[in-house]
Amino acid sequence: MLEFIQTVLEKELTEDEKLKFLVEVADKKVEAEELADIVRYIKSKQAIKLDLPDSLDIVWTGWSWLPRINTSTLTCLKLAKEGIKITKHWNNAASGRFGSFDLIEELGYKIPTTREEVLEEYEKNNLAFLHAKKFYPFFKEFGEVRKRYWKPTIFNILGPLLAPVNSENQLIGCSFVGKMELMIKATKLLWRKRIMVVRWDDWLDEVTLSDETKVYELSDGKIKDYKVSPEEFGFKRVLIEEIMAEEIEDKIAIAKAIIAWTSRDAHNDLVELNMKMARRLFS
Repeated sequence: MLEFIQTVLEKELTEDEKLKFLVEVADKKVEAEELADIVRYIKSKQAIKLDLPDSLDIVWTGWSWLPRINTSTLTCLKLAKEGIKITKHWNNAASGRFGSFDLIEELGYKIPTTREEVLEEYEKNNLAFLHAKKFYPFFKEFGEVRKRYWKPTIFNILGPLLAPVNSENQLIGCSFVGKMELMIKATKLLWRKRIMVVRWDDWLDEVTLSDETKVYELSDGKIKDYKVSPEEFGFKRVLIEEIMAEEIEDKIAIAKAIIAWTSRDAHNDLVELNMKMARRLFS
């Protein structure tokens, strides 16, 4: 797989060749060492070089296919307001859904496009949104073919591992039950400091209010796995339907209420729950 990634970066491929690659690697077993090598190679080609190791990077893999709010983005916005230095690395939704950067644009937040703009936003607002295609132009090469393929790809796993400012602390939401351990092992090989990979059993790639959440954690060079419940964070469980949102207009309205600190419903509790989990990375 690494050889193909190198080929993509060194010469132009047809869309059919890219599609063939996605199909061939869809069910291919990838070891943590290979995944870490791919991350290192792509990062060596990074267009914007910047180190903010003390930042907290919060990112989900996507593809849960549940009609929910943009929890990771709202978690970032609220933590930054508290003074925690946050970087948010992701992309427009490849599946055509309403993703994190779609919400950011709707809310009027600036997406830095240069090294200087990233630093300015980071120092001014404790938060910088890092558009993947600006840091890794390589991702543009697969934009259209990923829409054609219409399934999760290796890029859903690679994205969170490519934290472009070398954040040592990450909260990663993973939709894929078989990839959580793979991702946490790869972060250890990449010399990350403290990482949590979280997932609810029904595909929700975040800490959930409706059930227990599975966690893989890297801390002090050691990996452990466990589960957390809403109750241990001081929240009551709710039905999954109570934290869903189908229409884009509803998602935007909910987001505005949450960041304005006027929401007191289950959606707000969901964001607060993920904020509490993120704070554990600094405990």
